[in-house]
Amino acid sequence: MRPIHHLRGRRATRGAMLIETLIGVTLFAVVILSSMAMVESGRRFSSSTMQITTVEDLAQQMLFRLEHELAPASGVEPIFTLALPLTAADVGTLTVSSTLGFPPRGTLVLERGTPREERVTYGSIVSLTEFGDLARGQGCTTATDHAATSGVEHLWAGLALPLEDQDAPAATDYDGIALEEGRQVFFRGNGTGFSFRLPVDPSGGDDPLEGDDLIWGADVPGVGPTRTGWMALVFEPKDVFEEALHGDDVNKDGDTGDSFDVGQLRRLTWDTNDPASVVELGLGPSQVLQERCNAGGDLDGDGFADPIFLWDPDQNLLHVRLYLLGASRADMPVVRKVESVLFLRNEPELQ
Repeated sequence: MRPIHHLRGRRATRGAMLIETLIGVTLFAVVILSSMAMVESGRRFSSSTMQITTVEDLAQQMLFRLEHELAPASGVEPIFTLALPLTAADVGTLTVSSTLGFPPRGTLVLERGTPREERVTYGSIVSLTEFGDLARGQGCTTATDHAATSGVEHLWAGLALPLEDQDAPAATDYDGIALEEGRQVFFRGNGTGFSFRLPVDPSGGDDPLEGDDLIWGADVPGVGPTRTGWMALVFEPKDVFEEALHGDDVNKDGDTGDSFDVGQLRRLTWDTNDPASVVELGLGPSQVLQERCNAGGDLDGDGFADPIFLWDPDQNLLHVRLYLLGASRADMPVVRKVESVLFLRNEPELQ
């Protein structure tokens, strides 16, 4: 019979070994789980990087195509005056000086820069002087009455134009300050669209000249090249990104309370004789970012506004800025910037 103290020693040794084994298994499990977490994090990061890289490539390809398509184009400036007063309750039609150059659907800014500023969306163009299917008080504004005051200009919200006065404009004269080639540019509008025409030969040939002047219009599918044709590039929201839901400061403004529209650029082609028959085509990725109620605002925290389109008619330059939201999962948003400055030649090259 073995001594009791010897049995107790063996039991103590086994207990110590068991504890050491449990500690070892626990540490091994911790290492394995940590490694798995690192692998998962790396996989998610890699997937997110690949996804945003693909989005960037699509955007770059789109800008390359636009550069060639818009090279001979002529940009237009859709602006109007009210021909009849508009009350806060009106949702039928809006009678204006002209609807030429305005896309078949969009948003109008009435009395911009004043306490009575209102954004009104329209769903159709009824005639050369009427917008239809109105939705009032959009874009964080309130529906109000607007008088038909002679000489007071209202504009398409998509338009972004530099002001003539770049030295000391009043704060109510501009909607943002963009950075163009190292200099500040004051502009009005939010820059979510661009309206234009191209040289056309209404006879169906390849001679868009009438004497020494270009014939402007568009090649409208189902109609053909026509003087009454128009085209526009517009940003259309498809989804919403809420900073608060993800705890991420997307635009680097120091808070996580902003909301963003995420959408796509679309090209609209229409004939003013039949604007309801608009032909549209989606361009590029569907991850273009714009802040809600602050379209064209600062998206990278550098203190300058970032309109998608900024059209300088004096220099025939169109600056296109795209901020792209990409993520493999909702908690890993990545924002990249893709941009290009396009030169529009508005005069024919005569041989």
